[in-house]
Amino acid sequence: MPKVTVYTVSRDYARYLPQAVKSVINQTFRDWELIIINDGSTDDTEEVLRHFESDPRIRIVHQPPRGLPPSCNAAIALATGDYIVRLDADDYFDENALLILAGVLDSHPKVGLVYPDYFLISSDGEVLEHVRREKIGDDVGLLDLPAHGAGAMIRRHFFLEVGGYDESVDCQDGYDLWLKFIDRYQVRNVNLPLFYYRRHPVSLSANQERILRARRALKERCVRDRYGVNRPSILAVVPVRNSSPIGDGWALRPLAGIPLLQYTLDEIRACASLTKAIVITEDQAIAAFAQARGTEALMRPKEMARMNSPIEPTIMFALEAVAKTGFKPDIVCLLHADTPLRRAYHVTEAVNTLLIFGPDSVISVCENTRLQYHHHLNGLEPMFQRRVLRFEREALYEENGAVYVSWTRAIGMQSFVGARLGHIVMPRETSLNIKSSYDLWLAEQLLALRNVKHPLSESWGL
Repeated sequence: MPKVTVYTVSRDYARYLPQAVKSVINQTFRDWELIIINDGSTDDTEEVLRHFESDPRIRIVHQPPRGLPPSCNAAIALATGDYIVRLDADDYFDENALLILAGVLDSHPKVGLVYPDYFLISSDGEVLEHVRREKIGDDVGLLDLPAHGAGAMIRRHFFLEVGGYDESVDCQDGYDLWLKFIDRYQVRNVNLPLFYYRRHPVSLSANQERILRARRALKERCVRDRYGVNRPSILAVVPVRNSSPIGDGWALRPLAGIPLLQYTLDEIRACASLTKAIVITEDQAIAAFAQARGTEALMRPKEMARMNSPIEPTIMFALEAVAKTGFKPDIVCLLHADTPLRRAYHVTEAVNTLLIFGPDSVISVCENTRLQYHHHLNGLEPMFQRRVLRFEREALYEENGAVYVSWTRAIGMQSFVGARLGHIVMPRETSLNIKSSYDLWLAEQLLALRNVKHPLSESWGL
C-alpha cells in the first residue's frame, strides 16, 4: 500500500490537468498513488487522461457530474494510503510537497493535518502572491484562519472519523472540514510554498461574497451542533452620544429617509443570537426614540459621553445596570450607531467566531493590501524592512469599528477587548462609519443600490 493518496477531481479543466498530474509524477517522494475523478467533463479531459492510463500508480474514474464534495468522498473511498491530500485539477505541486508534508505526519503522530504556504498564480501561471501563514504554536495559537482546502495532507482514518466531506456543502467544503477537524485533532503547518493555487475568472474564489456567506452558514451550523439551545447569554450595547463630527442630534438625522440609529436597531432586532439590547445615551430624545421602537434605553452620566471619553466606563455602567435586574451576560456585543450598513449576519458571525475558536474577543476588520508607512527621521519609511511587492507582503487588517464582541470576563476598565483577539472580515462597503457629510452622501448611494437590488449590492454584502 502506498503511504500517500493524492486525489484530483476535474471537470472541464483539460487545459491544466496535465501540469497537475505531472507535478505528482515528478515528486521526489515516490510512495504515492493518484486517483483522478473525471466529474462529467465535456472538454478534452478524457483524451488528456488517456496519456496517463498506463501508469499503474494512477487510477482514473469517469462519472456523470456529481460535484466536488461527493466526488472527493468517492475518491477517498478508493484510497489506500495512510495519508490523503487533495490536488485540484487547475493547481500543481512543488516537487518536494509530498516528501515534506508526509515527513511532518511521520514525525508527529498526534498531528492529523499539515498544510503549507503556497503561491497564488494567474490563469496563465504568473506568480501573483506568496501566501504566507504564521507558524502554529510559535507565532499563532488561535486557529481561526483555516488551511487551504487543497494542498493539506490528512491522516485518512482521522478524515473518516470526522465524517469526510459534507455533500450538502457546495462551497467552502475545506472550511467545513477545518471546523470539524480542529475540534478533535492537532494541526500543524510548514512555512514553505509547496503548491501553486491558480486564480482565474471562472474560479469559485473570485466570488468573495459567496465565500463569506458560505463561511457564515458553516459557523452557524457548527455553533448549533456544539451548543444546541444552551448558548451563552449576550448583551448588545449601543452607545450613542448626542454630539458628533457631523453635528448634534446626528443619530436621529435621516439617512435615505430613515433615522441613522434606526439602522442599528433594526439589525439588532434581526439578530437572533442576541439575548438583550440596550441603548446608552446622555440625550433624552435619543433614549425616547429607542424606547419607542422597543429597545431599552439607559441614561448615563454626561462625563461618560465626552468626545474623548473611553468606552469602557460606559460598558461597565451598562453591566452594573443590567445586573440589578438579575441579568448577567456571558458576552457583550458593542455596536456603534454610526455604522448603518453593518448587517445582522455580521454580528452573528462575530459571536459565532468567539464561540468556535475561543479567543477573548472578536472584532470586525477590513483587509488592507496597500503599502503602509510611518514617519521617521528621514520622512516616510515602509512598515516592512523594505518596499516589497504585493506577493511578498503579509496581509494587514484594519479595525473598521462595526462589531466588537467580548466575553464579559475579558472586559476591563482599560480595554474592552482581551489579549487573544479573533476577527471577522467585512467588505469596506458595509464598514462605512459616518464621520462627515461625504460619508452620509456615500451611504445614501450604497443604500440606493441595496434598495433596487443592484448586482453590486449583493457582491458587496449590502
